[in-house]
Formats: sequence, C-alpha cells, structure tokens
Amino acid sequence: SSQRFHEFINPLQDTSWAHPAVTEMMKPECANLTQLNPGRVNISKKAPTLPEMWKIAESLGPGGEFIPDCHNPHHVAIIVPYRNRAKQLPVFLGHIHPFLINQRIIHYRIYIVNQADKNEFNRASLMNVGFTEALKDFDWTCFIFHDVDHLPEDTRNLYSCPDQPRMMAVAVDKWNYTMLYKSYFGGVVALRKEHFEKINGVSNKFWGWGGEDDDMRRRVVKHGMNITKYAKDIARYTTIKHKQAKKNNQRTTKILKETNRRWHSDGLNTLDYKLLSNKSMPHFTNITVELHGGCIVMCQSSNSVLIFSLIFSLLNLTRWKKRVSEL
Repeated sequence: SSQRFHEFINPLQDTSWAHPAVTEMMKPECANLTQLNPGRVNISKKAPTLPEMWKIAESLGPGGEFIPDCHNPHHVAIIVPYRNRAKQLPVFLGHIHPFLINQRIIHYRIYIVNQADKNEFNRASLMNVGFTEALKDFDWTCFIFHDVDHLPEDTRNLYSCPDQPRMMAVAVDKWNYTMLYKSYFGGVVALRKEHFEKINGVSNKFWGWGGEDDDMRRRVVKHGMNITKYAKDIARYTTIKHKQAKKNNQRTTKILKETNRRWHSDGLNTLDYKLLSNKSMPHFTNITVELHGGCIVMCQSSNSVLIFSLIFSLLNLTRWKKRVSEL
C-alpha cells in the first residue's frame, strides 16, 4: 500500500519539467477541494447487487483502498471488528465506499478484522489487531474504528482525525438520534496514530459484549485529551438490526475500575494473537486471526467473511478469463 501510494504521487511532485499549461492540469491540493453534493445520502439496508459491487470496485485498488485525485490527502485506516455478520458486511461495504469516495480527500483502506477462534468475541483486541496489522501496509496517520452495522448518513461527517479524538456516531437512529449515554465513546470513533499509541490501545480483557468503549474513553481522558464531536444534524448514523449480545455488567464494572491502574500494562503491548491470513480483496482487506487468552464458548469459527471473499475471488477470476478469451 505504501509503495503503491508513493508511486501514484511522487511523479507529480517535481513540476519543473512541465509546460505551464500542463502544470495547471496537475492535481490540486486536497485541502482546496469541496464535495460536489455535501449533505444527506440515501440509505439502503439491502445488499448491493453483484454488478453494483463491481462498479464500486472499479474505483478501488487491492484491499479496498482508495487514493483521491489530489495532493496531501488524509491517510485513514478504517478498522472493522468482525465476526459472523455475513448479511451486514455487503450492506456496509456497498454504502461506505461511495460515501467516502464522495468526500474526495480521503486516502483510505478498509480492514475487516475477523475473529476465527472459539473464544467469546473481543472487539477491543480486534481493534488492537487492526491497528497493528494496518501499519504493516502503510504509515496511516488516522484510525477510525467502525462497527459494521453503522451507516453514516451525511457526507459532511468527514472521515478524518482532528487534533483530538473524535466521537463520530453522535446521533444514532436506534437511540432516537441521540447517544446511548452522555459519555458514550463507541460505534464509530476516530483517533490519530499517536493518540492510540499514547493510550496503549484498548484493554484486551473485554471478552463478550460491552465495556471496551468506556475503557477507551477513560484512557483518552486520563491522558489529557478532549473528545470532539460534530453537530447532531451531521454525525448521524443508521444502524442495521441484529441480535444484541447480553452484557456482562459484573465483569465489565470490575475491569473498568482498574483502567487507570493498568492501562500501561494491558493493551497494544500485551496483545496476543495468531495471524491466520491477510488477503487483499476487491472491497476490503481481510485480516483473520485467532485471539489467545479468552474464555472458550460453544460457537462456530467466523467463516462468513471468508465465504464472502471467496465469492468475489471466483467472480474476479471469471471476469479475467472472459477478458483473456476476448483478446
């Protein structure tokens, strides 16, 4: 990803050879661009058709990477913790790519971080994994941790990282376009690379549903950072319904009480996982892992993202063979 980005940009940086007329035609600064039609977008909870998905893929590079046609874009890794959401994933991808491309100034790549073990789901550890693995592709400066069931409604909700951490999902439909509670810091959040490193990522102890959002917020506040937000009429999200896991309040409360004491010894520096695969698909990068240290439950491995990937791989091969036969 890093090599591809610089191959795309570097030939444009030295314009001394160019005729003035050619120079004028060269790429503008991203900061000077405006969205063509900023504002609310149509929301569909239906999975796109295969032709629609291929149309989106034509604008993307391998791994679901998009490079805008301008200089100095925001460099954003979108990290999606994932397990067994095969119905939601194509809806999310079919919505988020056109949404981000329309913002015109975001160099981004989508990472689906897939937990494929029999432990309870650990969203926080998957966030840590996504951060770690994404930096092997490119020196991303901004990380947006994104639930797969959240669909942004307004393109003025810019997917970038300001000087302070940002709460992105301020007005969510399932909570009557409010936040779950006043100090909520979940759903979709944005942190600069140095911010996430400073707080040592997120705790790896939250097996099951709930608590990791509060842990991250406490780490952010402890390090003297302020959480910023867009206005409610901009930071709006539609959610895709799914069966909600039951929260373990007793466990969550106990771990949260220890956040300020153990943040430096529980997070990025204690992450324990096995990388099973890292594959660049047309619409996303599929990072599949086994997490270590969790409580094993009776559940199946998360193969839905692999099935989704396989379908598009086979379709891509079919299209390639067809093109070769036409030559």
